[in-house]
Amino acid sequence: MNRNEIIGLFEKYVMPTYGRYPLAFVRGKGARVWDADGKEYLDFGGGIAVNVLGHSHPAITEALAKQSQVLIHTSN
Repeated sequence: MNRNEIIGLFEKYVMPTYGRYPLAFVRGKGARVWDADGKEYLDFGGGIAVNVLGHSHPAITEALAKQSQVLIHTSN
């Protein structure tokens, strides 16, 4: 999927409650993420109200998969 397709899906399915940069990340590993055009970034932000756990670490993905079968998210 290219950047424009990803952004189009975002615009179609996500409420516009905040602004965003025209980026479309497609994968991550550790503290790095890559966009649909292959450009590499350091992930300094990690998101809003999230745990900054990095990307694609086997122990973390295994723990997340296990936890997702119990409880995924609770708000404050």
